[in-house]
Amino acid sequence: MKISILIYTHDDYSFIWKAMFPLCQKYIKDIPVHVLYNNDANMEEVKKYIPDGYIHHTYDTSLIWTKRILKSLNEIDEDYILFLHEDWLPIGDVKLTVLQSMIEFMNKINCGFLLSYAHISTTSIQPGIFTGYKDYYYYQEKNHIFQPAIWNKNIFKNFCQTLDKTKHQNEDRECLDFMYHNNCWSVQNIETVTSLRTTNSLMFPHMHALSQGLWNFTKYPTLKNFLDSFGIDTNSRGIHSWWELDTQ
Repeated sequence: MKISILIYTHDDYSFIWKAMFPLCQKYIKDIPVHVLYNNDANMEEVKKYIPDGYIHHTYDTSLIWTKRILKSLNEIDEDYILFLHEDWLPIGDVKLTVLQSMIEFMNKINCGFLLSYAHISTTSIQPGIFTGYKDYYYYQEKNHIFQPAIWNKNIFKNFCQTLDKTKHQNEDRECLDFMYHNNCWSVQNIETVTSLRTTNSLMFPHMHALSQGLWNFTKYPTLKNFLDSFGIDTNSRGIHSWWELDTQ
């Protein structure tokens, strides 16, 4: 089964492209990368930051979020999609061999959605299934958020076809029920989530730059200097102070 990466973005967030796409080029090898952006984007910004070698898709901003994604899914050949937004910055190698092993597990248990991290509420109540990678285990989820995650493309298409959702509705009852009935799982390092209360992602090593449009400098003390090194103006918006500070 083949896998590709799909990055959803809008040119309102082109300021983060300065870091996102150089990091993708550094850490993502041998995996097709698709980028989905608004069809009225500033093309000078697109040409400047989004690599020509990536597969470009566009969406009409009049469409709701799920229908924007559905358009790109109908244009992608791979069977599995590692989906994320532009503010999940890779900080380590995204390895094809790891993703392929994740897909093998998904096929074995008929899992439609595999999230790259779990919360303590999940890891503390079940032993998990060993991934084959040191200290990492699979955990069954009742529900979760969209990304970063590996989706079975057909399940993702079904989600986008049947649910009319914005990106901010990812934890309403319809979404949670959909994920639960499509056998949602996650991958987590047990020590980091239970003892250190942090995430150490196996499938997509990352720092999550923004939450609700605000910088995650409280979560990641090194993030500000990291972004500054790419020439990003980190003084242009506020700092997020509360959302899941101890679990990502």
